[in-house]
Amino acid sequence: MVFDSRSKSGSQVHRSMVELLKEKRAEGHFAGLQMEQSIQVYDFAVPAHAAALARLGLTTAKAPCLCLVSLNSRGLPERVSWSSQYDRPDAAMLSLDQALGIQGRGAPKVPPILVVVGSSGTAPNEAEAKLRGLQEGAWKDVKINSLEVTDNLTGVPSPGLAMLDPQTRKVLWSKSLSSVDGALQSLSTQLGTVYAVPHQIKWPKDGSILLYVPAGLVTTGSNKHDNDSKPRHTYDLKEPYYYIARTELTVGQFRKFVDETHYKSDCEKTGRSFVFIDTKFRAVDGACWFRPDGKNTVTDDFPVTHISLNDANAYCLWAGLRLPDEREWENAAGSKEFPWGDEWNPSLCKQSVGHLGGSGLPTSVANFPGGASPVGALDMAGNVYEWTSSIYAPYPGSSHVDPRMNGLRHVIRGGSFGNDEISDYWVTKRTPVGSQDTTVAQGFRVCLGGPQSK
Repeated sequence: MVFDSRSKSGSQVHRSMVELLKEKRAEGHFAGLQMEQSIQVYDFAVPAHAAALARLGLTTAKAPCLCLVSLNSRGLPERVSWSSQYDRPDAAMLSLDQALGIQGRGAPKVPPILVVVGSSGTAPNEAEAKLRGLQEGAWKDVKINSLEVTDNLTGVPSPGLAMLDPQTRKVLWSKSLSSVDGALQSLSTQLGTVYAVPHQIKWPKDGSILLYVPAGLVTTGSNKHDNDSKPRHTYDLKEPYYYIARTELTVGQFRKFVDETHYKSDCEKTGRSFVFIDTKFRAVDGACWFRPDGKNTVTDDFPVTHISLNDANAYCLWAGLRLPDEREWENAAGSKEFPWGDEWNPSLCKQSVGHLGGSGLPTSVANFPGGASPVGALDMAGNVYEWTSSIYAPYPGSSHVDPRMNGLRHVIRGGSFGNDEISDYWVTKRTPVGSQDTTVAQGFRVCLGGPQSK
């Protein structure tokens, strides 16, 4: 195995490859082959290793890679008989099996039952959602009997993933879900296929459609607009990707949460919240998430409003999801002035430019498909403001001073149906509010974090 420890991403992929090879050896996957059973690791960052690899014709441009080599009498690499550069361990394993002539070894003889063990928490929901997404997409031709979810299964870690014989229900393979992507990569090698992170999944707990967003180093902020959005800067999200909801959370989804938990929102406890009346926010008795104007109910496809930060976090805890931080939100909204591009277009979002307060209420979600962000997220400009998990604070390198940057306010993003300035709909616009504030213009959107970089 060849890698370069100076490359953060390459080192992470290399570690995953090491674990997969150890797992395969423990299963006896390579039994009977006329080959040395040791796994030797060479790091380009070690001068002696780099010199030895150069003699074999290997350079850092080929790292990480998996090689079959012949050894000399001193047990040192002498000649490379096969090599494969990789960025996904499961794909490298398939290539290695082909080179060794054992492709398909260990694969189930009949379509197996897949079982997600553990019905609560983020990991089981994520595994189920990704498996169903794979079955509808990249794995639609892979022979799988069925997918089940259970609280526990003898001999299988919880949360975990297992493969069962459909006749005997004997456990053929299992893996902890401590890393969901790691378990799915390992499963893919059992099924003789490769794993690719699905670009859209449906969250089992609440039905949210979640969209894949590339992450890592992202650029946020603006040098052109508000002082609190300066400077434009690069930020490491410390995750290769994450998911964000396609739409704002709906009244119907929040109702399911309330029905199951008997949760009472903050504005229900106080008995009032703020509604747009005659171009101003005014306190209205009875205004709450299911009665946004204080009098009338709305259909389940409306965005849930009158939500405090506490309410949003309570929902996320129940669903096994979380709020995006403001940089994740902005990254998903895109790098242009608005989610759809650099030019303002009032027909692409629910807005009130020129007439503050507008209709007094938002509209149902997903009514403006033309205003989608590059990843496909809808209503990221207008309709309702969306909570983020971020405290309102200066960006790194900023000299901006604002008395509201006192640790007591959080950032909401996106503007709402009632805003009357085009600038309110900028992707980079930051709006600070108190965590207990509730209005008819505030809702939220859920997020599923990706695997954390080390």
